Amino acid sequence: MPIPREVSELIERFKHNREAYLSSEYNEAQVRLELINPFFKALGWDMYNEAGYAEAYKDVVHEDAIKIGGATKAPDYAFRIGGARKFFVEAMLRLHKNLQPAKTDHEKKLIQRQIDATDKQIDQLVYELYGVMDEEIRIIETTQSRRQIDETT
Repeated sequence: MPIPREVSELIERFKHNREAYLSSEYNEAQVRLELINPFFKALGWDMYNEAGYAEAYKDVVHEDAIKIGGATKAPDYAFRIGGARKFFVEAMLRLHKNLQPAKTDHEKKLIQRQIDATDKQIDQLVYELYGVMDEEIRIIETTQSRRQIDETT
């Protein structure tokens, strides 16, 4: 399946404006409106409920409130099919933006640890939400670790 034209255009726009997108002036709301929303719309998701579905059946819920273990979390996006949550997207722009201007290796390591911890928290929330079993988690995380190793070699 070829890449949708809109996705190719978004990639080119990002390449052309990379410095601006990575600057501290460019905020998460802008990333969501100018890059993330058009990306998922190009993939066929109804990002703005143009179909007019009732709340329970929207394709995408922005800042969806999810109760996990007594705490309420709100990922940037919850993607649903027939009202059932399928996956979440969290922009996490703030932490990644802090990583680029970090001056020392120590500072970069601290920020990277925050990013990794946030990723792990999101993973745990998803595992809990969907009732993923321990053995399934081990398989998922082993596969992810292997991919990361392959990417660095």
